[in-house]
Amino acid sequence: MDNTTVVILGVIALIVIIAIFALAGSSRRVPRVDLQPLPLEARDRYALRWDQIESRFVEAPEQAVREAEALVLALLGERRHPLAENRLPAGVRKARRETSRGSTEGMRQAMLHYRAVVEEMARMPEDREQMLEGRRETA
Repeated sequence: MDNTTVVILGVIALIVIIAIFALAGSSRRVPRVDLQPLPLEARDRYALRWDQIESRFVEAPEQAVREAEALVLALLGERRHPLAENRLPAGVRKARRETSRGSTEGMRQAMLHYRAVVEEMARMPEDREQMLEGRRETA
C-alpha cells in the first residue's frame, strides 16, 4: 500500500468513528418534555411547602432533603413530567449526587438544586417569558 491509500483509509476510519460517537451522543439526549400548566393555588401550595421544608434544614438536614425530594417529585408529577431517572431535570440528578456524599455541605448543595427545580417548575409560563425578556434587555 502506498502512503495515499493509508491516508485515505485513515480519513475514512476517522469519519466512521466520529459518526459513531455522534449517533451515540444523540441517543443520550433527553427529548423536550411538554408540561401541564400548574394552577395558581398549586403554585402557592408548593411555594409554602418549600418554605416550611427549607426552614427546618438547620435542625434536621437529612429529613429536609428527603422532604425536598418528595416535594419536587410531587411537583413534577403534577406537571406530568416523566419521572424516569434519565428524564428527570438535571437539578434533581445533581441533588441526588450531592446527597449521596453524606455530608452537611452535600445536603446544603442538594437543597439549592431542589430549590432551583421548584422555582423552575412552579413558574407560570408568563413568568418564563418575562424572565427571558429581562435577560434579553440586560444582554
